[in-house]
Amino acid sequence: MSIVEKIQQWFIPKLIKLKIIKQVTFSLAELTEDVQVYLPFDIKFSVPNGHGFVIISSVELAEYKNGLLIANLKGTLDIRCMGEHLYSSNIHIEIFGQPIFLKEKSAIRATNVEIGQINLANDNLVVAQNARKIIAKLSNNIVGQMYNLTMGTALSFIGNVTDMKGYIANFINKKSHKILDLHRAEIEGNLIESLTNGDLEYTLEDTIPDEKLFIQYGKDIIVENEGLTFRFS
Repeated sequence: MSIVEKIQQWFIPKLIKLKIIKQVTFSLAELTEDVQVYLPFDIKFSVPNGHGFVIISSVELAEYKNGLLIANLKGTLDIRCMGEHLYSSNIHIEIFGQPIFLKEKSAIRATNVEIGQINLANDNLVVAQNARKIIAKLSNNIVGQMYNLTMGTALSFIGNVTDMKGYIANFINKKSHKILDLHRAEIEGNLIESLTNGDLEYTLEDTIPDEKLFIQYGKDIIVENEGLTFRFS
């Protein structure tokens, strides 16, 4: 550690205690760049006889209003069913929330989280061959004749699997808006839970000088002037 750094470590806390330094502000552009190192992260949702993921690969932060941030998340939505890849799409999610400082945990977390728009784009719907494979797996007695049947006829063979029949029909009929409607509530709920229960919180490190100062003397965080202001007690 250099002499200048040693002086700063001794002198800056004194200025904070004397209330000469009351706060420090980081631009949201800086913070947007910083959070990229925590990507990607995924949000799971349930799929009949399969699994679904929203994989977030990009986050952009901006000031909204009334002390809130807006985070624009971009990534992909993927659905797999009975071992077959059914669906892939780009997804864009808007999140509104207020950052708070949890002093007892030395962590920054979002609160008052709400989801705005969720949009799909450039979707790649099920290939007919994959749908046929799934229907064949659901009804072994038609495996041999699957490729001679129309999709409508094939679906009629699995009337006893009502949930799966209806679900696969959305892909066959290319109803991407319906697919999002089916899963939106769970995606929103799981994302809000991850943001508010600490799964996606940022823990300050006392090995980083600026963060150590905020651990020791930090009071709260506010959103203002396209930045995040860290206020000292």
